Amino acid sequence: MIKNFRHACIVVKDLNKSLRFYKDILGLKLSKVLTVKGKYPETALNKKGIKLTYVKLRCPNQPKNTLPIFELHYWHRPRMPTKSGYNHISFTVKDLDSEYRRLDKSGVKFLSRPTKSPDGKTKICFGYDPDNHLIEFVEDLL
Repeated sequence: MIKNFRHACIVVKDLNKSLRFYKDILGLKLSKVLTVKGKYPETALNKKGIKLTYVKLRCPNQPKNTLPIFELHYWHRPRMPTKSGYNHISFTVKDLDSEYRRLDKSGVKFLSRPTKSPDGKTKICFGYDPDNHLIEFVEDLL
């Protein structure tokens, strides 16, 4: 079962230019910048050779470490596998393994099975809605 909305994500062509826009012009606050590569993103996104930087932003009056957030994704490699713009929405779920089985039985197509993050704090998987929009499902483990 869906617990809450987690984030929306867009893929950007120029991370520095996008950060100047969203931070300096719109006034969003930087929450986190992380570059991922290797087995975890390759398994979760079912694609080899990934190096991806994602930036989490929040509204100016929003307390730190609260949801929802806004994410920018910049693909170092493979070079932007999707067009720039909307990439996915994300929902927090209570029990990802059970939710995965329930949705799979309902006919939802997935990129991968649930995968635990390297830090052990979350488990994620990606699936598609009927129009092939990507949806991320996340379980907080801690």
